[in-house]
Amino acid sequence: MLSNKFYRRSCLLLPAIAAVTMLSHPCTAEETTKDPKTGYESVPEGRKVVDFYRGDELKNLHDEHRLSTKVPVYPVDPVGRLEPVFGLGDPFLGNGPIAQGIKTPTGQVLQPWFLLYGSYRSALQSFDSGGQNTFEWANRVDLNGNLNLSGTERLVFSLRPLDSRNGSYTGYTFDSPGKNGWNEGFNSALTRLYFEGELGEILPGLDPNDSDTYDIGFSVGRQLLQVQDGILVNDIVDSVGITRNSLVFKGITNLRITGLYGWDHINRGNNDQVFNANTHSADIFGLFTEADTALDNTVSLDLIYVRDKRDGNAWYVGSRSTQRIAGWLNSTFRVNASIAENRESTTVGNGVLLFSQLSATLSKTDNLAYFNTFYSIDRFTSASRSPDQATPVANLGILYAPVGLGRYGVPLGDSIDKTIGTALGYQMFLGGIDKQLIFELGARAGTTSQDRGAIGFGARYQQTFSKRYVLRLDSFVVGKERENVSYGLRTEWMVRF
Repeated sequence: MLSNKFYRRSCLLLPAIAAVTMLSHPCTAEETTKDPKTGYESVPEGRKVVDFYRGDELKNLHDEHRLSTKVPVYPVDPVGRLEPVFGLGDPFLGNGPIAQGIKTPTGQVLQPWFLLYGSYRSALQSFDSGGQNTFEWANRVDLNGNLNLSGTERLVFSLRPLDSRNGSYTGYTFDSPGKNGWNEGFNSALTRLYFEGELGEILPGLDPNDSDTYDIGFSVGRQLLQVQDGILVNDIVDSVGITRNSLVFKGITNLRITGLYGWDHINRGNNDQVFNANTHSADIFGLFTEADTALDNTVSLDLIYVRDKRDGNAWYVGSRSTQRIAGWLNSTFRVNASIAENRESTTVGNGVLLFSQLSATLSKTDNLAYFNTFYSIDRFTSASRSPDQATPVANLGILYAPVGLGRYGVPLGDSIDKTIGTALGYQMFLGGIDKQLIFELGARAGTTSQDRGAIGFGARYQQTFSKRYVLRLDSFVVGKERENVSYGLRTEWMVRF
């Protein structure tokens, strides 16, 4: 039997705890009874109705463990957010009460809201490659629609109405080896259209207590696939994927497994020919795994099979380990391989790509230094790669990455067959994250006598204005064996809406 004082105190805590945890209040009876011998109060078992303190008596009590009844002004520290160009339903990242929702026959509650958002990019850019100069004005609009049905289900679509992935764009060519003048890249094709959700949320009756294994995510439609950070796959493919997450085993704190099938819009090869789209009706099958381990690292193992009567069947495998070394060095190591089932073709090769990324934040600053390398043994090819995504090593550094606008060249974007390359860079934050400056030195060389080496220097400056505008300046100089020096300079203005 508890003391009267302790018991009264514990029952004051329970309503507050019950309000937070959504549990029933166990101290519930209409009144208490006092034992004449001990003087202690007893409480009937069960949940019946009880209030030891009612009305004003409860308001006058003070307890350091009670939840405050004062309602704070929210948000306490308002944060300015970028408003979408159009929205319906509950405000995006807003505050206050949310809509009651619509209950479906399966028991799920839908709270629909829609957002229309995107960005407009416009650039003046000049580049010289192999003695041929190009000067152009290029434009791009990315328009995205997001129809959220609930916290886990949504329908997404995207368009690029001013340009396309095959290289056409809207703008003006002032000088080039080919035709100059006005360019029209208007189109209404959907670049993405997919639906994603979770089985356990759509059919809550399957697992009312949320204790079984029905937390299965899925997505279907034309969607972006990036495997091994875009090395194995970096393309927008008509596909369906099913994911099982949060699996736990000894030595593994979280394991995610995804199965994939894709049936259309598959671009094979490494884009060695600029804007050479090899899209056709191939089939792609994938099994992707990722796990957080007890060794304080994240590992992944991915397997892909492509069935293609025109260019040949092939197997692809990729593995990755990401960790911190000595507590300060960020590191990622990757091994990827492509294996033709029968014979090699123009878009399917046999080869292995080794990839390393090292970076560290310098002491007493937010500045970042990085050193990335790759080694391509024989002829590695991606399973599927969009024609505007350059080579499989596009994420090595700014000298290897496409700008994604117009025909501006990739400084070190030549074929990676039998090649070794590196990028050494330094990213500076100038008075906060609103201003960034990157310097990078890159080099590549062939592993056979007939291959040509190259060395280059690149720089990028970015600055935000208000919440919607970004100014970006890029430049590079590259020298290649037995070729003229190549250079490029561009100015880009981006508006987010």
